Amino acid sequence: MNKIVISIIVAAILIAVFFQQASANPKITICKGQFALCAASACEPTGGRITNQNGDSFPEVKCTCPILYGDNIADLGAGNMTSCEPTDDQHVWSTFWPRTNYPRQQNNFSHDDAQMKGNVVECPASLKQGHAASNCFSWNCEIDKNGLAICSCPMGQEPPETDFLIQSTDTTTDRCFEHPVSLPLVAEFFWTKK
Repeated sequence: MNKIVISIIVAAILIAVFFQQASANPKITICKGQFALCAASACEPTGGRITNQNGDSFPEVKCTCPILYGDNIADLGAGNMTSCEPTDDQHVWSTFWPRTNYPRQQNNFSHDDAQMKGNVVECPASLKQGHAASNCFSWNCEIDKNGLAICSCPMGQEPPETDFLIQSTDTTTDRCFEHPVSLPLVAEFFWTKK
């Protein structure tokens, strides 16, 4: 299937999920301003733990992400985010907005148009990497000297046999094994429990 069509379908799914979840969860909101977009980043385990607002603890990873500006979707009840406002001028929130072209870790965060393009890749359950995928949605990040966001995020929130989607500059599943920031394809993202 054409890469553009797949990207449009994924963006439509994500927007539909956002509006469905927003109606069920009043803490999902649209922020405006600077944000980290970690959707195409792979991460490194730190050996430490990270705890969300609910007190749930997970293995911690560090992810390097580009900083963008504009509208962005956030969940003020997830991660460690409670406001759209950054904690200070050295921090930025890792949130999300569907974009097809932006600086990507795999291309050294190049701003060259050709290098900012990517693909949506499915990491199938058969790879058993669901537990190693990362989630940076609504977590705090520090701005480094290069103007990139260094985000502390959890991994291990899903079972190993979980399908998930990632963004990559190629079409192989190699990046599925690099603790990528992902969108798990699990039922709770697609319908609200009654």
